[in-house]
Amino acid sequence: MSALGFRCVVAAVCVTFGLAFWKAAAGPTAVAQIKSRQDKLRDMGGALKAINDELKKRTIDWDNTVVPNAQTIKDRSGYLLNWFPKGSGPESGVKTYALPAIWQNNDDFVTLGKVAQVEAAKLNQVALSKDANALKAQVEAMGKACKACHDNYRSPDSEKEDEN
Repeated sequence: MSALGFRCVVAAVCVTFGLAFWKAAAGPTAVAQIKSRQDKLRDMGGALKAINDELKKRTIDWDNTVVPNAQTIKDRSGYLLNWFPKGSGPESGVKTYALPAIWQNNDDFVTLGKVAQVEAAKLNQVALSKDANALKAQVEAMGKACKACHDNYRSPDSEKEDEN
């Protein structure tokens, strides 16, 4: 092997190990960010489902189900826009349903996130008022706010997995 060929092999090995080291060093942070985000969003979805399920019952359990779940949605929504730092999308190499459009159309994403925050605060207020008709309307509004974001910024593959 010529000296030039040997240097190319050494350079290729260094680049390969450098990239592997960089991915390993960045990996745990991205994994933690994405897992945390997914857990919190799943909690919010579960809380909204629990409230919606209460609406189907003859008697609504306001104190043990509706009010605490509405509070969870409100509290978590306040941090929603912080859960999507650059580098925590598909480019991280971690399985995520967050589409690159979040960062490409960030102004729109932020607008939709703020709408969700407003709807979550309203949901909490309605839950505290214990008005079943208002709750039904606000659960629908909250669902629409979630859907508006999911339609453009969440992979359709996530819907298939949610069904399983």
